[in-house]
Amino acid sequence: MIGGWEPARIERIASLESRRLAVLPVAGLSGDLHQDLGRGALAVEITGSLWGDETRDTFLAELRAKFQAGEPVDFVADIVKESELEQVLIEELAFEEDASAPEVFRYRLVLREYTEPPEPPGLGADLGLELDAELDLLAELGLDGLDLPALVADIPEVGDLLAPVQEAADTLKGNLSNAGSLLSPLAALFGGT
Repeated sequence: MIGGWEPARIERIASLESRRLAVLPVAGLSGDLHQDLGRGALAVEITGSLWGDETRDTFLAELRAKFQAGEPVDFVADIVKESELEQVLIEELAFEEDASAPEVFRYRLVLREYTEPPEPPGLGADLGLELDAELDLLAELGLDGLDLPALVADIPEVGDLLAPVQEAADTLKGNLSNAGSLLSPLAALFGGT
């Protein structure tokens, strides 16, 4: 049964299971090292045949609708009983008619085991839960919870930073104002004014 639908006149059904192995060549080792990455998705191949145009058209309509939907469907078969296979995707459809037997319609289906994808990683519902009560309290307090005068009390008063050097700066200014007259003999020597 494939999603409540039973393929008609099955001639052959086969199951294929495989392991995913990473081949790691190692220098100096005879052969290769293999790392087992787990089992691959189970595949089931079903082949069969039908007779008559009406049977063929009904079969194609039902099967193509499931294939084109691309949704996982429930699957039950004796050959996969021990594999715990529950849902499949219809991976391949193949149909064949032969002129030597015009009433016969052959089909082949390949079903692939469907595994539900994991939830995407997110921030999580429990992020910051341990801080909820404290954050709520701080939000309620707002700026009232801060002791602003205590924060400002520790800052020393700076005052006028230039007051201690003001007298020396005035003296330097006066001395430098006469610097031009000191250089006038040199200017005359070199022909300047």
